[in-house]
Amino acid sequence: MEQIKLELPELEYKRLPWKTLDNVTPTGRSRAFENQNLKYKLAGFTKDNTTYSQSFEVHEDTKKFASTLFDRYTVSVMWQMPGHTLPSHVDTFYMISKEFDVEPEKCCRVNIFLEDWISGHYFEINENPILQWTRGDAIIIEKDEPHLSGNFGLKPKYTMQVTGVRDEFKRG
Repeated sequence: MEQIKLELPELEYKRLPWKTLDNVTPTGRSRAFENQNLKYKLAGFTKDNTTYSQSFEVHEDTKKFASTLFDRYTVSVMWQMPGHTLPSHVDTFYMISKEFDVEPEKCCRVNIFLEDWISGHYFEINENPILQWTRGDAIIIEKDEPHLSGNFGLKPKYTMQVTGVRDEFKRG
């Protein structure tokens, strides 16, 4: 885990074709991903408290920004409503490994906060809370680093995830 500051251009991210997901409904993705979801369900998490919206269909300005970070990348924006959480998990880097035929172990994710922190917005990685971020603050997440996200506030929380091949990271 590393924290960095990025200069974000103005990006359009609130009006995207959102897909609503949760962390307990089977998805047909990797076995590791499904096992994580089963663990959450057994712990008492439900569709009603793990829902989030995600879009991989981002605007060109967002793709252009993502290309300043990696040559090969996937990019998505997530929208987390108040009262919802993404329980502690590790990323499998499923999308990038599928799209570019690259081993997940060779990838990393840059989790970018799109808006300034407000009370109730929460992110944690390796049991270290991240609070009071400002727009453009980012966390580099390596494979197998446990992290979680929650929105216990009163307004939506927006983040962007740019996942790429670690050796191609242009800001390192």
